[in-house]
This record gives sequence, structure tokens and C-alpha cells, in this order.
Amino acid sequence: MKKILISLLVTATVFLTAVFTIGSLSKHKDEAFQVAMVTDFSDVNDASFNQACYEGAKEWCNENGIRFNYYKPSGLSDAERIKSIKLAIDRGYDVILCPGFGLGAPIAEVAPKHPEVKFIGLDISEFDFPEGFVLPDNVTVYNYHEEIAGFLAGYAAVKDGYRKLGYLGGMEGSQVIRFGYGYVQGIDSAAKELETNVEVEYVYGGQFFGDSEIFKYIDNWYKQNTEIVFACGGSIYTSVALAAKENGRYMIGVDSDQAPIIDRDYKEGICITSAMKGIKQTVIDKLEALYRQQIWEKGINYLGLVSSEHPEHNYVQLPIDNWRMPNFTIDDYKTLVKQIMDGEKVVSADISNEPTVSIYTKVAYNGSIK
Repeated sequence: MKKILISLLVTATVFLTAVFTIGSLSKHKDEAFQVAMVTDFSDVNDASFNQACYEGAKEWCNENGIRFNYYKPSGLSDAERIKSIKLAIDRGYDVILCPGFGLGAPIAEVAPKHPEVKFIGLDISEFDFPEGFVLPDNVTVYNYHEEIAGFLAGYAAVKDGYRKLGYLGGMEGSQVIRFGYGYVQGIDSAAKELETNVEVEYVYGGQFFGDSEIFKYIDNWYKQNTEIVFACGGSIYTSVALAAKENGRYMIGVDSDQAPIIDRDYKEGICITSAMKGIKQTVIDKLEALYRQQIWEKGINYLGLVSSEHPEHNYVQLPIDNWRMPNFTIDDYKTLVKQIMDGEKVVSADISNEPTVSIYTKVAYNGSIK
């Protein structure tokens, strides 16, 4: 009898230990599950990655009756971001969404001290964390193959008829560079196929918001016959949109489908497409997996193409609901996606070297405006 009792106690102890181990990483859906978001350089109305993250989290939390709030740091320093993360934790939030590379160092500071809190990073590369930092088990990060999104946009623009193009990146981080270098590769790929000459002006703004200085710079591009500019970096698109409006030119958006916002605030039709990342869908998918199935993918993960027939399911894509390119059709777009997925077209993710281009493409790298 004593042996049976001891055996039952041992079994119970093992069972409880297993439950605790699972619970320490991902709570059961019936327990407290509260989601907070901390913004990076912009606010949740930036029409870019912060807004996409916010909308995804708010939509999912509302549908599931989950408490949600977001916190905007009072300044752009790591110290202010750390304060915001700690404030969210102090207020009981146990899942923290962190979009943007500026949150890499704050996560590294706070996450190891709070193993009970789960941190979901978005758009944070391994280079955005302090050197030598090893992600603890309570941190997962989702990045995107921005080079593919940029490639799609550049290829489509040339196929649609543009021959003098521009690229304005925000701050010179890995994601912004991948977008830009992918854009150049896509432009060159289309130019080679068409055997036509194209020109590209390439510059970084040094910030993630527009202002008069950046407007004047892009305005000068348009006045010198640049036809279309890919604006990549938070609300820096505002300077490009204003310059495009005043010069009767065009632009390409980033991260989310920016056309409706630009139509409303500037001029209808000037944003022909957007090089999108599925940040909103990532937030919805990963919160759902964690809440329903306790799935937790620790470490750094990269998301890209998953379907050529249904490109709207991809984590990097062009928007098809509001197609504005008459000479490059949705069927052409699906073919391009399939070519990339099949390896027929190779898009390099290398950001240490400027892309090699053919005789058909001339690129002027102009450094940074600021």
C-alpha cells in the first residue's frame, strides 16, 4: 500500500512539473492573457508597421475579449522605451508586442528579468540586439524577407512603364536596406527582360518622418523627371506624397496598403502600389496560435512567400484588392511570385554590398539626406 501511494505521489509530482513547465512559457487560454504593444519611432497612426501591428492586435483582442492597450514612449531613447515596457508589465500585461528595430536593446534589458512575460518582436533583426545577446525562451521575433517585397515593387513598376525611379529609405537599418536593395534588383530584372534603360536615384532620409527638408529633396527629384519614388520608412512617406501631388508624379507605399490613406490626404491615384509586409496578419496568427494552441516559436524567424495562386496569403506582397497597374496585371504578378518561389528568379538578401546590376540599369547612391 505504501509503495502504491509513493508511486501515485511521484506520478502526480511529474505531472504537475510538466504542467508548470508548459505554463511557464505559455499560459493556458483560460488563464489571464493580456496584450500590450509598445511603439517604436512612430505612433500607431503612422500608416506603416506600428499601425499594422496595432490594428492586428486590437482586432484580435476585441474578437476574443482580451484586454489590450498600447504604450508610446515619451522620447526616442532606449531608456524611454524601457520605461514603457516596464509600465505595461507593472499593469499586468503578460504578452508584449514590440514592433521595430529600436526595441531590440530594450527587450534585451527587460525580457531576461521577466521570464513570466512573453515578448513578440516584429521587424527586429539579430543585429538590432546588443552584441552577444542570446534571446531567452520568452522572446520570439518575426522578420520578413523585405528584399522580396522590394523586388516585387521594383519589377512591377518597370513592367508598368516607369523608367526613372527613386528610393527614399528612412533610417539606414537592415530592414530598410533590404527593401531598397530588393527594389533595385527588381528594377534591373524587369529592365533586362525588356532590354530597356532605367535610372534609379537612391537615398536615405535619416529619420522615420517627413519634413520640409526631405520634401524639398524629393521635390527636386520629381522636377528633374523622376517618375515614381518608393517611400520606405514610417511616416516619411508624407514628404513623398506631397511632392508627388504637387508635381503630378507617383509613388510606392510600404508595409501596408497606403493607397487609401494617400488618396484621402493627398491625391487620389498617386500611390500605384505598396511593398507590403504582413505585420497585421502575423500579429493575428501568432496571438491566435499562442492563445488557442499554446504554440510558441522562440528565436528569430523569417516570413516570406507561401502561395503563388493566392498571393494575398503571403507575408510579403503587393496589394491586389486595389490594383492600379494597367500594364502589369494580377496574373503577371502571380507568375512573378511563382518564379521566385520556384527559384527561377533569385532575390539576394545580402545587405553588405550594393546589388550588382546589368548594363540596362544605372543607380545613383546618394547617401543620407540627414
